[in-house]
Amino acid sequence: RSSEAEQRFRKPPVIGSNPTAGSGGMVSKLLDKLNQASRGPAQPLGFRTAASRLKSPSMALIAVLSPGDTHAATAARKSADAVLLRGAESQIVASLGDVPWGATLDEATDPDYIGALKEMGCDFLVFDAAKSPPALLREEAMGKIVEITPSLADGLIRAIEQLPIDAVLIGGDSKLSVQRLMVCRHLANLVRKPLVVLAPLSMSKEDLEELREVGMAGVVVRVEGLAEEELSRLRQTIVALPPSSRRRRGRVEALLPYPREEGMTRVEEEVEEEEEEE
Repeated sequence: RSSEAEQRFRKPPVIGSNPTAGSGGMVSKLLDKLNQASRGPAQPLGFRTAASRLKSPSMALIAVLSPGDTHAATAARKSADAVLLRGAESQIVASLGDVPWGATLDEATDPDYIGALKEMGCDFLVFDAAKSPPALLREEAMGKIVEITPSLADGLIRAIEQLPIDAVLIGGDSKLSVQRLMVCRHLANLVRKPLVVLAPLSMSKEDLEELREVGMAGVVVRVEGLAEEELSRLRQTIVALPPSSRRRRGRVEALLPYPREEGMTRVEEEVEEEEEEE
């Protein structure tokens, strides 16, 4: 039994991280990467120059695989930070090696299935809030990522902050457009937890920069068949991204909560005006 002193000085969990971190539970490798991307690169200590910083990708790359696609699994093992499976097959899981993987829960899921995923080494779960039972939120051994659509009401999006959910996946149409960027920025102003967005595999460097600048910590891309070269290109593009030209999301976090819901909130307007002045 822990002493009163130990309980008093336990560190609180980091927003967006698995709540079992530091207390003997498993920590999601993907969530660690997303939290690092959300915070931005660490500042050097002492008189070290910027060039001496430890270089790490400013966005996470998550590959979505279809059941039985061994070719895509090979590509993902070489280039992806994590893999999202639509149906966890032991053969595919084994082929991924040390790459963290997660599973989608498309329908109301049997607890036995979640238990089986845990035994297989599942790192994170992606779920639809409307179809998932409340018991899923009590799962502590795997990261929990809720998938939302851009049409979800702002009040429900803000409620994510009050629930044991680790990150948010922006679903819907993966095609990039100005409106898609607007949606991403709007959601980044509402949610302080790491955000990832479904996006096309054929993204350019400029597309990735725009997504990062509107607050995305990672991109989720569908990978099919012999896509090793294309996925590798995307990986190298992410690694080579220049430093962000805008302030990180911590500035937006200090302005929460938001007082009104219709249209664009005043807080969002103020954030935009301040960035334009910079």
